[in-house]
Amino acid sequence: MKNLFRIKLYHVEGYRVYNHMNYKPGRIGFSFMMEGEALVEVEGRNYLMNPGQLLLVPGDKEIIVKHVSNAVGYDGSFDIDFLKDASYPVLHNQEPLLQSFWFDDAVFMAALFKRMDAAFEDKDWAFLQSAMDLILGQLRGPSRVAVIPEKFLQMVFERDKAPMNVADYATLLGVTPNYLNKTVKNHTHRTAIDWIEIARLNMAKQYLKDRSLSIAQIAEKTGLVDQSYFSRFFKKKTGVTPTEFRNGL
Repeated sequence: MKNLFRIKLYHVEGYRVYNHMNYKPGRIGFSFMMEGEALVEVEGRNYLMNPGQLLLVPGDKEIIVKHVSNAVGYDGSFDIDFLKDASYPVLHNQEPLLQSFWFDDAVFMAALFKRMDAAFEDKDWAFLQSAMDLILGQLRGPSRVAVIPEKFLQMVFERDKAPMNVADYATLLGVTPNYLNKTVKNHTHRTAIDWIEIARLNMAKQYLKDRSLSIAQIAEKTGLVDQSYFSRFFKKKTGVTPTEFRNGL
């Protein structure tokens, strides 16, 4: 039974970016977030996770973690054969499912996943099967994200492409900068500028691992041609200069 189900607690301090994973066909991955945030891409579509949200991912799909910040939660996977009842409609979705649980429901889910983690260690498979029945019975079906925020996040976090400014993205999306900021904030609780800065900072941290690149080259690659401005931006966000960050790696 152990090979049919797994769960673990995760705790990510600071930032982590571009982690790739996937599950074999017939196996479904899940992640429940209690603190922090994460932006993941599955088959070209972005899913922004916040506290109290559960992400269910069908097997055989590549998952790209684009951004994680101070996240705490549980993730794992299970085979269909592990379940007592495999008839839940959500198990047959071709797309990932992101569902929110609010207030008391979120507290209950966090406590349930904690109990499941302990049950996994104790090999209490009967409890885990019952818990999965309870969880799957509460999932409603695929959620639909707003088109503009989804496309915006996809462009901002496009790998190896320097983030642009809000006006440039607004032009590409056929909306005004004010509308872009408003709709992105309504959907993600961050402004478009916030996401651009997060993407730029994450990209800079990745490039700083490559010691063959100078600070000036990294500044240009992240869309800030002025090296001194790039250094000020980096220190404001991290508390250290790019060189200090690199030396600490």
